[in-house]
Amino acid sequence: MKIGKWLAGMILVVAALQAGIACAADSKPVVKATNKDDFAAVAAAIRQQIGPGGRWQYTSKSEKADIDSRLNDMQGLFDKFGTVDQMDQPAKQQLFSDQEAVNDILTRRDGNRMICENEIPTGSHIPKRVCRTYAQMRQDEQDAQTMMHNTRTGTPGINGGG
Repeated sequence: MKIGKWLAGMILVVAALQAGIACAADSKPVVKATNKDDFAAVAAAIRQQIGPGGRWQYTSKSEKADIDSRLNDMQGLFDKFGTVDQMDQPAKQQLFSDQEAVNDILTRRDGNRMICENEIPTGSHIPKRVCRTYAQMRQDEQDAQTMMHNTRTGTPGINGGG
């Protein structure tokens, strides 16, 4: 009877470990500026880094549109007031709301964000902690999709080469 309970407990533990546990390092806010000039530099850097090869290249089209809209809203506030200190309370609230929304998207899509999972390697029952960046995970997904496509179409190699 004790062995049955122990075995059931171990099965639950293995199932939990097999599912994986994701964790990410705390990210610092990306969009944070107190005056018009600082904000312009931050906005330009973000717009450049959401493009191909950038830190946030895995941002979806709708997320990019949302980011662009919110950056434009924030630019309008800085054009009107100049600095955060000169903004009235509703403008500050709008600025904060826009910053939070942009930071949320950029944090989720940050290619440098480290994600760790417990994985059980094939042929083993011992879980192993594997840490990769978000960009590495997305690249692995794309490589797997390419390989599946190539297998279906008969194209050799991951990149279509032999």
